[in-house]
Amino acid sequence: MSENPIQIYHERVESVGRQKQYRIMGLLTFCVAVGLLLMRLVSYYVPIENEILSDVVFTVPMQIGILVVMPVLFYKFALKKNFRQMLDFSGFHKTKWYNLALAVPIGICCHIVTIGVSNIWQNILIALGYTHGTSTMPETFSAGLLILEIVLTGVLPGFCEEFFNRGGLLKTIRGSFPFAVTIVLMGLEFGLFHQYITQVFYTMLFGALMAFLCLRIGSIYPAMIIHFVNNTFAVVNDYCSEYGFMGGGLYGVINETAVSHPQLLLVAFVLTAAILVGLIFLLMNLNSHGRLSRKKAEIAAGGYDHTHNRVVLLGEENKEKVRELGLDREVYGHKLEEDLYRPTLRDNAFFIGAIVVCALTTVFSFVFGWLV
Repeated sequence: MSENPIQIYHERVESVGRQKQYRIMGLLTFCVAVGLLLMRLVSYYVPIENEILSDVVFTVPMQIGILVVMPVLFYKFALKKNFRQMLDFSGFHKTKWYNLALAVPIGICCHIVTIGVSNIWQNILIALGYTHGTSTMPETFSAGLLILEIVLTGVLPGFCEEFFNRGGLLKTIRGSFPFAVTIVLMGLEFGLFHQYITQVFYTMLFGALMAFLCLRIGSIYPAMIIHFVNNTFAVVNDYCSEYGFMGGGLYGVINETAVSHPQLLLVAFVLTAAILVGLIFLLMNLNSHGRLSRKKAEIAAGGYDHTHNRVVLLGEENKEKVRELGLDREVYGHKLEEDLYRPTLRDNAFFIGAIVVCALTTVFSFVFGWLV
């Protein structure tokens, strides 16, 4: 029996479209990697004595220009997407209130766990001869500077980094790789894109977790909140530690406990990690119940084909929606295979280039710290 020529034509058109999207996202990723490197060079070589001003000169163009404006231009002119399509492509989907509410404690737990992971990583680097640079803060507290730091470190990365990393890039990678492979790749990508040896390890773990949550929840909003809370909590604790507010904040408590009861500190970190895992399981469970409710609603709104013994959904057939709700067997009688685009080596050229740029920059940051 010959295949339907119209179906073959549409499949070929779709394949060409997915290849184009994959290659364009690869080029965008490479441009972002190079842009981040250039901004690091500018921030290092441009003689700005004021550290706060230097942070602004580096952070604002990097976050807004490279991680938001550049992707939007690619989406608009290369992928031909309108504003609504950009939002959908980037994961700006409505989500349940509990996803947003639980994002706050998850963000706090992420920061506490990050402290422990980062401390272990820092000690490994120091043992290898690396010298970690220190940043200075103003002698007197300024509420204005605190707000500025929250904007630069919490608000901008929470939106801009998520927009690029867990938006169109995550969707493109997931469209070509299995779920587990996607999580690993997105973790590696996020760690390497920081291009700094002291940050690479814990940001890999954070990036993998954010990719996992975005794919499971189906929305980028919780990841944005988690990222914002995680970074802002760090800024507030830095200021509390520096100026002695609230007994030195969390960092003050950690430093005192490390001296007096180090074993208690280890227990606290393990307990926090357990709470983090518990919150994530709770989030997944709530979303699983929500997905089951939507599945029942779709079946109830549709009909049943007794001839072919299958559920007939209301409205236009949408395989992606069927797969998301787990209605494969009810609608088609069998489990749908993942419709993944298999990229060639040529398709991956710019992605490989981006990884090389970021990896070399990360290695150089270690060598620089080792020599200095």
